[in-house]
Amino acid sequence: MPDRKDDQRPVSGRLRFRVAALLALALLPIGILGVVQTRSLAIEAQTSSELSLLALTERATFGERQVLERAVGTAEALAPFLELIRDDPEACRSYLDDYVGLSPRYSFVGFVPVSGLVTCSSADRTVDFSGDPLLQTRMNAPRLYIDLIESPAVSVSSVINVMFPTYEGTDFAGFMSISFSTETLAARGDRVADMRPDSVVTFNAEGVILSTESSAEGDPISLPRSVTLEDLATRRPDETFIDLSQSGEERIFAVVPVVPGVVYALAGWPREAFRLGGGMLPLPTAAFPLMMWVASLFVAYIAVDRLVGRYVRGLSDQMRTFARDRRIPKTAVSSGAAQELQDLETSFVQMAFALLDDEAQMEDALREKNVLLKEVHHRVKNNLQMISSIMNMNMRTAEHPETRAVLRQLQDRILGLSTVHRNLYMAENLSRTNAGELMKELLNKVFAVGAAPGSNLHIEMDFDDVILFPDQAVPLSMLATELGTNALKHAGAAEGESPWIRVSLKQPEPGKAVFVFRNSIGPEAMTKDAESSGLGLRLVRAFASQLSAVVETTDTNNEYKVVTSFDLEDFDPEPREG
Repeated sequence: MPDRKDDQRPVSGRLRFRVAALLALALLPIGILGVVQTRSLAIEAQTSSELSLLALTERATFGERQVLERAVGTAEALAPFLELIRDDPEACRSYLDDYVGLSPRYSFVGFVPVSGLVTCSSADRTVDFSGDPLLQTRMNAPRLYIDLIESPAVSVSSVINVMFPTYEGTDFAGFMSISFSTETLAARGDRVADMRPDSVVTFNAEGVILSTESSAEGDPISLPRSVTLEDLATRRPDETFIDLSQSGEERIFAVVPVVPGVVYALAGWPREAFRLGGGMLPLPTAAFPLMMWVASLFVAYIAVDRLVGRYVRGLSDQMRTFARDRRIPKTAVSSGAAQELQDLETSFVQMAFALLDDEAQMEDALREKNVLLKEVHHRVKNNLQMISSIMNMNMRTAEHPETRAVLRQLQDRILGLSTVHRNLYMAENLSRTNAGELMKELLNKVFAVGAAPGSNLHIEMDFDDVILFPDQAVPLSMLATELGTNALKHAGAAEGESPWIRVSLKQPEPGKAVFVFRNSIGPEAMTKDAESSGLGLRLVRAFASQLSAVVETTDTNNEYKVVTSFDLEDFDPEPREG
């Protein structure tokens, strides 16, 4: 019986685990309700944090929004007036030059027609933009544009250019263009001293950066690593997300529209400034209902162990001890346990006493049966040996060689049966015998008695330990005896060579056995075959039929081979029919 160390049962099969699992299911709805409520609060807190972050970002970009909105408003206000005077270049240029003088933040104001040839502007000359590829792109899809011009045709340094589309009726006429220095856009807005982003970047819908600003002089600009500015412009506005910056630091990024659909602002905030996590619960808040649930399970587990588990383990140890050593416990382990457990232990002790009494009676009956079986096998062996001795006496007095040969064959078969019964009564297990040892002993006797003196016969035997029931051991023994007798009769060899016999019994796989008998043959084999009656082969096939075996014979010029394959069968209480 396996002891406790070998009994590695899964934890899921134990009583304490199952009771705790049932209690966990009972408490699960309460735990889920607590987690859902906590998650709802966490989501509300996160939403509030995101709105606060977006509000602070909008406040941080107040200056940029004000400058751009004024420029767009100016372009929109000037467009109807210039429509009246743009056909008079001198009047138009004079008016816009005066306007730029009164509004020093603007470096250029003008009307850009579809042809690209600007005659109505604050410049003191006609400007030709017809070859500008960016302008051609804008003309093909007229709408409000705000671009960064690195090398402007009129201004001396880079500018931000606002292009407001104007129409004559329903036909597109051109753009009202206003330019101002990039330094104007970078003017400080309204920023709270202790809540300033690390950096602010404004960019247009094409992802072109218009202005940048960092919280400290010389600090790098925080841009997200996994998404481009152009992609951010196509996503929904008023968005917050967490990403690594180009320098590898984790940042919270907030995107707000400055001029809706045209210009956006991206602010990078330190990660520790706000609690954002994609809807995940803050650990202390989420852990509280979970800890309550786990604590309830722990209490239930300990309670079951103290009230039931320890008594069941003690009773289980007693059962194992009884199964291993047949010892009945002297002291009760369920003292102080529930009445049901005490009744269970009492029933076990009563059952143990009943089992010991029944086993004692069965052992006495089995011992008596074994003695009787050994006596039967012993008497059968003695009777067969007596018959063999009588036949031996008849062989000495027989006058004809044929008579002695027939008696010799019968004597070999009787000796085979005697050897089987001798192995059975000497074996500890009367219902099984080792066929390998049986074949070795039996064939040694057959070859010792039947080999002619001076024949120089070489014998090789190789047997596995194949366990058989008597129903198969007897016909296999008779088959081996017959094959051995035939091999001694026909074994021969060419001149100058020695005859040989090779026998093997193998078990190639569970439930299968193969018995192979091979012998050399010489030139005289044809003469012996002619004189043979064929009885040996008929007996071999008869014994093989009792084994339910398949016999294959191979006869070549110098070797005769018999292969017998059969299945190992269980004990059959009904005797086999011969």
